Amino acid sequence: MKRTPSSPGHAVPTLARAWAGRLARSALGASVFGVLAASLDAGWATAGAGDDPAFQLATYLADIGVFAPVALAVGLLGGAAAIVADPSRPPSPATLVAALRVRAIGRPADIAAFVPLAVLAAFLWMTLCAHLARALLGLEAAPLLVGTAIAAGALGIGLIAGLAVLALTPPLRRTLANASDGRPACVDPAVTGGVALGIAACLFALGVATGGVSGEGGFLGIYGVFKRPELDLRAPSLLLVVALAAFLAPAAIRTVRAPLALVLALLPLALTARAASSLNAEPAVGQALERGAPVGGKSLAVLRRLADRDGDRAAALFGGGDCDDSDPRVHPLAEEILDNGVDDDCTGGDLTTAALEKLAPAPKPAASAEPSAPRVPPDLNVVLITIDTLRWDLGYAGNPRPVSPNLDALAARSTVFERAYALASYTGKSIGPMLIGKYGSETHRNWGHFNKFGEEDTFVAERLKGAGVRTMSVHGHRYFGRFGGLDRGFDVVDMSAAPPEGAPWDVDNKATSPALTDAALRLLGSPENTGGRFFLWVHYLDPHADYLRHKDVPDFGAATQRDLYDGEIAFTDKHIGRLLDAIAAAPFGGRTAIVVTSDHGEAFGEHKMFRHGFELWEELVRVPLLVHVPGAAPSRISARRSLIDIAPTILDVMRVPGPSEGAPATDFLSGASLLPDVFLTPGAQAEARDVLIDMPAGPYNDARRSYIRGDMKLTISGGARFELYDLASDPEERKNLWGTPAAKEIEPYYAAMRARLREIRVTGARK
Repeated sequence: MKRTPSSPGHAVPTLARAWAGRLARSALGASVFGVLAASLDAGWATAGAGDDPAFQLATYLADIGVFAPVALAVGLLGGAAAIVADPSRPPSPATLVAALRVRAIGRPADIAAFVPLAVLAAFLWMTLCAHLARALLGLEAAPLLVGTAIAAGALGIGLIAGLAVLALTPPLRRTLANASDGRPACVDPAVTGGVALGIAACLFALGVATGGVSGEGGFLGIYGVFKRPELDLRAPSLLLVVALAAFLAPAAIRTVRAPLALVLALLPLALTARAASSLNAEPAVGQALERGAPVGGKSLAVLRRLADRDGDRAAALFGGGDCDDSDPRVHPLAEEILDNGVDDDCTGGDLTTAALEKLAPAPKPAASAEPSAPRVPPDLNVVLITIDTLRWDLGYAGNPRPVSPNLDALAARSTVFERAYALASYTGKSIGPMLIGKYGSETHRNWGHFNKFGEEDTFVAERLKGAGVRTMSVHGHRYFGRFGGLDRGFDVVDMSAAPPEGAPWDVDNKATSPALTDAALRLLGSPENTGGRFFLWVHYLDPHADYLRHKDVPDFGAATQRDLYDGEIAFTDKHIGRLLDAIAAAPFGGRTAIVVTSDHGEAFGEHKMFRHGFELWEELVRVPLLVHVPGAAPSRISARRSLIDIAPTILDVMRVPGPSEGAPATDFLSGASLLPDVFLTPGAQAEARDVLIDMPAGPYNDARRSYIRGDMKLTISGGARFELYDLASDPEERKNLWGTPAAKEIEPYYAAMRARLREIRVTGARK
């Protein structure tokens, strides 16, 4: 029987062709808006990078290229969503409203009541789920268990909300349908739904305005988190625009033929192919995208992963830095094997033993049982004070604000290390390695953001306890307890200032400095703890965001985040002052050395960054370092030093030996004692040392290293992308000198330093 055009056999291919055409037009809409979004994306990446038109053009073209696959993928998803929403015709705002009204035919009051209730119920569901997630994510529990609890709770809340909508629909329907007191009936679901959306938007805005940045401030206050300056919503906003363009494009450009639409949609992929090769020759462009392009940076990382042919987490394309993508043993993060004739780590050639000894001589023993200076008393105690998120620029360093009078007074009677550097830019990869005395990549750790350190690594407290020293620590956050292994070697771990067991870890909106000092004073007031030699470590938390205002210290206002931050420093300094005063007044005060430093700094818009982590800019890794040793004259050391030296210095002060010659290969110290600097002959210059800042990769950060030799700072991202800054002439790190002759001078020294590292490879497979 001959099929007519209206037969089912004919309708199926016709519908398929119509859907294919709609998808092609969706792809075109997404591609066009993707180019526009990529231009904005690239503008953010090049902001503050100078007015070099060639660099800006290269960045724009590269961003369009790496954005194009994302735009096409979003376009196809948006087109598919449009087909699901209306299989018969392309949707538009007018058709969507019309469809809603059509569904209301015969029961207008029912739909007019149901739609606003559904909108408001969705808002309520979202708010309750946010509170649930905030509560559960703060618990010290397995991520799988927490995730399951959140999912189950969200389903339960959704079920209750759905039942509430069904229960409230009939009474609202009667209210809307029955006119009274001269009021007209309101049975248009488009109107009632629009009103509900407006109410939800107003409630959301109210929550953002009244809530705190940690979600405190009442029921709606959970939305205060959107005020966090580090919360970057540019990427989802751009992708939402592209998705909407894809959803609505088939109706707007229905006259464009499908083949032409598809060809035009695919054109930007030519720039993707260009970026695959050009980024190898333009590393500065790749760096700009990684750091400044909200979408382009993430897309670039995915493209590099997809282009990795040998599975070594580095690619030869898109600036991935792999010099041999057919050999998984050769890549930028590989260990350089001396004298094998192979450029294992893609640094430009094989490193020989002779070159290594010339560029980076074997380090001297880090500490011994004999002190570096004979004037060090033989029975000293040590108090180590670390202050979370404390930048280097305190009062004694030139800050005109009275933020640190007590630390300034300590500095006046101590050795001040003016250019000291943390080991990373966030706590999990800085504080543990500092107390172990190894660089982060040399430690045995898990893949967590809050690293857990293995028994193979020996903390300084373990060495002190083994020598008969009483060891104590005081903390306000449970990471510093048994969770990360940071409690190892301590006779007493006082967590009275921390949230109780099972409570959320979140202490950002609580002041803990008073309780920390009180706990430290209790420990120091016990003869059991101070009858002999002792080591006390106190970690203060309050300068970490969120920043609170305090009434009993100088108030610098709240116009900026820096104002609030400085107030937190002043508050912390006040309570550190109580501790310092108590030590000075105690019988053991004259026999107690004091070391004060920080785990990392904080950014306030420098390099378009807020808070800390991810990067190694000066504002993130340069920290204060004060060393007060009884008998040592006050001094200032301008030579650069690293917190890798803290553990050897503590051992040297307390005359406790470091690892012996027969110790296991995993037992070593990578730093050197600072006591030669503390007892430096007046008028003499401190010996220059190279500084390595080593932040291994983790679940939320790529690998970053900075190597400082003299005034030149080389920063390596992902093991393959390089930047070079002259800190003497460019302390704000604005002018990248990579590619100049200066780069050729420092590169072999970094290669030699890296070859000396005893790296432990850790990936996401190791939990």
